[in-house]
Amino acid sequence: MITRGQNFIMHNTGIKIQQKGIYDLKDLLKTIQVFFEEKKYTFQLSETQDKARDKGYELIIGMKSDRDVDDYVRFHIDIHMLIIEMEKVKVKNKNLDRGNMDINFKAYLYLDYKNRWNKNFMSRFLNLIYNNYIIKTKIKTEYERNLYIDLIDLHNLVKERLGLYTHYYGA
Repeated sequence: MITRGQNFIMHNTGIKIQQKGIYDLKDLLKTIQVFFEEKKYTFQLSETQDKARDKGYELIIGMKSDRDVDDYVRFHIDIHMLIIEMEKVKVKNKNLDRGNMDINFKAYLYLDYKNRWNKNFMSRFLNLIYNNYIIKTKIKTEYERNLYIDLIDLHNLVKERLGLYTHYYGA
């Protein structure tokens, strides 16, 4: 059943990338930001924490982005990065980072983000009918598909920046 509010397009644990090695964190973050700007998402850092540990630093970075598709649907892509044992290294006169990185991507549709269908019981009931009968096909074939494509494009871009194998879907 499709309800108003958050509707994950995949399992709510999202998809992950794990990387242990050397990478350019500043370049990776800039690449993600440029991706969102090109796709017309609003982007913000939602969380940044760093702690000194016995073995390097522990860094937590949270990013949120959203894009209003129309007056009823909003796309959300959230990224959560956890980096442990991070330390600065110099490779060929370039300052890079080394550590264990875990990146989690979550994407969901937010239906009725302007909260127009939450006035009373009758409007909530009509909203269930609207979502599950009138625009169900559009939600499943257009909105979820387009958000999933954006998510996979971002996932592949991050993997490419980290030097990992990427998957390309379709023709």
